[in-house]
Amino acid sequence: MISVNKIIFLVLFLFVSCQQNFKKYSLSGYTQGTTYSIKYNHASNLITKHSIDSLLSVIDQSMSSYIENSTVSSINSGLDVKLDSLISIVLQKSIDICNQTDGMFDITVNPLVNYWGFGPNKSRRLDFSDVENSQYEVGCDKIAIQDDKLIKGNSVSIDLNGIAQGFSVDYIASYLYSQGVSDFMIEIGGEIRCSGDNMQSGWKIGIDTPTDRKRSFVYVLKLNNISLATSGSYRNYYYTDSIKINHTINPKTLYPTSNSLLSATILYDNCMSADGYATACMALGFDNAKDFLNSNNIMGLLIYADGKDTISYFSGGFSEFLHDSPGSAPQ
Repeated sequence: MISVNKIIFLVLFLFVSCQQNFKKYSLSGYTQGTTYSIKYNHASNLITKHSIDSLLSVIDQSMSSYIENSTVSSINSGLDVKLDSLISIVLQKSIDICNQTDGMFDITVNPLVNYWGFGPNKSRRLDFSDVENSQYEVGCDKIAIQDDKLIKGNSVSIDLNGIAQGFSVDYIASYLYSQGVSDFMIEIGGEIRCSGDNMQSGWKIGIDTPTDRKRSFVYVLKLNNISLATSGSYRNYYYTDSIKINHTINPKTLYPTSNSLLSATILYDNCMSADGYATACMALGFDNAKDFLNSNNIMGLLIYADGKDTISYFSGGFSEFLHDSPGSAPQ
């Protein structure tokens, strides 16, 4: 009779033998107004750029506000639209995270995103004095899913940009798994999912220093079988009358966020949730984001300004992923 130890040894031997035949493959491209990068290790080149671009095109047709006849654009136009399977998942997760964060992650801020000049038209106004008197309907209590349709008022419109890239990462990951690829790194616009251990080297991922100057990494993480998402106030912004207007909208005040939090990085088992939580943290601000992460056992890095100093806060478990050699380039 073969012992359990011998069976385990045989399995490990076969696994290591297979990995020795693996080669490194990579592909990249453009999607959702940003770039994507996929790296994977396998015995053969199974994944084509055409297949990835086709999947991303399906997501765009569902959730891109830049496509006039997409599902989300049709919803915002007031059309009676049956939800496709992809947007249904994202809408339900968005509602869940909205409730979990007491409304600080809210996809109904779309009219305000446009109002403040971060929508598809990028029209930036000089006078914002009428925002307090606006009749915008904002809140996750203003939407519901019923019979494959989004139920909402006529003045409610939605913006999925705070969660769609995370979903896209998960969607591509599911495709790679279905093709027999399990050792990979997927990155779309800075949202990342790592699977496997990069042929026992680990996936090394850099976290940007929260500045609009030359790109550098404040930390390097070593990841496997986990997702990462970062949101920040240091890239997408503009100034008007010397006032910084950044793209994250506070659903309670109807104004762009103005707090000490510079960036929020979340580690989670799926990238869609990580993306939503990172966005919510930026609206919450440092103190409330810190409390939210700790009360929900979410691993995160919050980088905030304290006077002229920039300080990092790690919630439980995050520091365990710090790479042994900070400063090394991501792989």
